[in-house]
Amino acid sequence: MRQFILALALIIAPVAIFAGLRHYVGSAPAETAGLGDLSQFKIIISDVQSLVSKGDLPAAARRITDYETAWDQAETAIRPLDQIGWNNIDAASDAALKALRQSPPSTDRIDKSLAALMAALDNPAKPAP
Repeated sequence: MRQFILALALIIAPVAIFAGLRHYVGSAPAETAGLGDLSQFKIIISDVQSLVSKGDLPAAARRITDYETAWDQAETAIRPLDQIGWNNIDAASDAALKALRQSPPSTDRIDKSLAALMAALDNPAKPAP
């Protein structure tokens, strides 16, 4: 009987620990998964927003090209990690690129598209408006 209780305890303890760990890890914040570290993209978009706020739209258009290049180069690495999140950011990216390259440019439209892109970078699971 004593051996049976010991064997049962040796089985139950690891299962309980594993189940608890699995629950804890499963409830971790979403930003630990998904597309990974998007900070390099956020920095560039923040730079673009700053240039737009100063009224330097040509420099903002040049800087968003840096974003476009970095985003395109990272596609093969990050797209498979979260297809939906990647698509949400990519759609917001396209809107921001289009707004900055529009002739004549609309500062209001640029501001809104950059804010939507930053929101998508912050929360890729939520589609941009």
